[in-house]
Parts: sequence; C-alpha cells; structure tokens
Amino acid sequence: MKRISSIFCVALIGCLLQGCEKKIDLELKTTTPIIVVDGRVTNSSSEGSVVALSYTKTVKSDNSIVPLTGATVTIQEGNGTVYSLPEVSNGVYRNASLTGIVGKTYHLTVVANGQTLTSSSTMPTMVAFDSLVAEDFPGFGKTIKVVTPFYNDPPGYGNQYNLSIIKNGKLIKDVFAYDDLFIDGKKATFPLIYSRKADEFKKGDLIEVVMNCIDHANYKYWFSFSQSSTGSPQAVPDNPISNINGRAIGVFGAVTFQKRSIVIQ
Repeated sequence: MKRISSIFCVALIGCLLQGCEKKIDLELKTTTPIIVVDGRVTNSSSEGSVVALSYTKTVKSDNSIVPLTGATVTIQEGNGTVYSLPEVSNGVYRNASLTGIVGKTYHLTVVANGQTLTSSSTMPTMVAFDSLVAEDFPGFGKTIKVVTPFYNDPPGYGNQYNLSIIKNGKLIKDVFAYDDLFIDGKKATFPLIYSRKADEFKKGDLIEVVMNCIDHANYKYWFSFSQSSTGSPQAVPDNPISNINGRAIGVFGAVTFQKRSIVIQ
C-alpha cells in the first residue's frame, strides 16, 4: 500500500508543485564532487537542529562519504532570529537550543567552498505516535520479527511521514516514507519491513522507531530515496528530488520528532 499510495500522491500533486521542486539528473559518470545535505530542525529539545554535510564523488560508485568541513551554516526562523550551527564533528553542524515550532518556516543557508546553498521548510502539525508492537512476518524464507507503528492519521489530506529503525543503537538503512492518500482519517498499521537479512531482529534486540511528520517536499525526497537502488540514507539516490537550491542534493526539513522503543521477545 505504501508504494501504491505514494506513487499516486506524487502523480496527483507533483504536477501542481512542479515549479517548486528540483529533480536533478546527475551524469552517472561524473567525477566532480557533489555536496550532499541532510539537515533538519526538530521540535525536540533532546534533538535540536542538525545539518550533516558531505561530498560524494559519483552517483553509482561505492558511495563513500567524505565530510564537508569548515562550512558556515545558519538557520533563520521565519523573518526573525538567525541561529548559527557550529561544527561539532567532521561535517556535522548542530545547535541544540534551536527547537522548531509547528507552523513556522525555517530557512537554511550553507556557505562552503565559494558556494551558497539554501532551502526552506515549514514544520507540519505533529500526529501522535501512539504505540509500537512487534509482530511475526514472512521473510527470508521463514517467519521473522518486524515492528509496526500505530498512529491515527487526522482527517484532511496532506499528512506525510518518514520513519526509521534503530537496532541496538545502529540505524537500519531502509527508508520508510508514507502519505495519507489511502489512510486519510484512519489508523495507520504498516509493518516496517527491512530488506537485509543481516538486520534480522533477534530476541533481546532493542528496536527504536523514529517517526517524523514532514512537509511535502521532504516526502518526495524520502520516497524517491526509498525507490532508489542505493538503499542507504547516507548514499546518493538515483535522480533524487531535492529541495536544496544550489549545486547540491539532499534535503532540509522542519520535522516533528517522536520515538518509541520495544525489546524483541
């Protein structure tokens, strides 16, 4: 259902928003470094705001990541306060005190190596992440354990979600992006099916699921990521739909942040 609903959502809404998105057709044989942006403002005081910057040399290569250090990164809240994000580790820029507010728009500016990159995102309404359960599911030729998040999509189309799985403190590389085309006003019960046997859940594993409510530009990016051949949030997807202005790819979003955890029995 995820894939069908997402494809229809992009088809219906994409035509209306075509002027607001940037689809990048990258030359697959290029050796010119490409800046990759992964940035977010959250409404969580424990998460704050973070922007990760890196280079990747080719699209279809080993997708090795080279941190982009020494950049100047700022985020402006609406037309008001401008927050600086200092570099806290190689290529990672963070401001723990910048927490977002639903309905406000945040403007990212990155200055690096003579380039200026910009992006904007408005934080959507937060939909409550009600619960997380572990269930049996057929996979890898047997029955495996998966987790299913439960949340009630509010009436009215336009809610989008990005979910990620953390197993024993390590991020699983699968990307889960959902819209509400077929679940508007209903309870969502999509199991999160991981694709790699190496990620199989075992008894005693601590599984955490992060749910972000995201705007439409972020949804298009993460959905295109979930359909890419790379399958890694730290790699460059094929033909990504980016909301970064400038010679770069990636995404910047003002997102709500919720996390639930469960121990596999």
